[in-house]
Amino acid sequence: MRNHIIVCITSLLLGGCVSIQLPGGKSTPAKDVVWTAPGSEFKELKDGVYDKAWISTKTGNTISYLSDCGTTAEPTLQQLETESLSSLNDVKITTDEGLIFNGRAARSSTASGTLDGVPVRVSLLVFKKNGCNYTLSYGGLEKQFASEERVFENFKNNFKAP
Repeated sequence: MRNHIIVCITSLLLGGCVSIQLPGGKSTPAKDVVWTAPGSEFKELKDGVYDKAWISTKTGNTISYLSDCGTTAEPTLQQLETESLSSLNDVKITTDEGLIFNGRAARSSTASGTLDGVPVRVSLLVFKKNGCNYTLSYGGLEKQFASEERVFENFKNNFKAP
């Protein structure tokens, strides 16, 4: 039962973040992105939605990044954040701040909500750089979120967009 819930939550979290695609726009992932994979307890996921995604074998928490380059759409950082949280029900944003990341304006936020009635928590970092939109995310069950939050902080610290 626990594994079923983790798979459902992971699928919904990963599926909740999709790039904004408008007619006439062609979206491609960024090239030459530099990152360090999370720790050994995280295994790579091949989900087809994100550029890269990993799932914790201990908790089912996920870490991922998505890039979207070359579209004619120019979403704001707020729109990127809102879109990424759209799969949650009863969303409560607990932190939301503007900052500089990779030399660009960014938004960092953490939100709680439910997926299929199960309490979850998500942390996001969204920014734009050189014609690309980036979303870095970490999410999982509310009760297990804090246990691997430092892994996401390390992932962000090692992430470099071209």
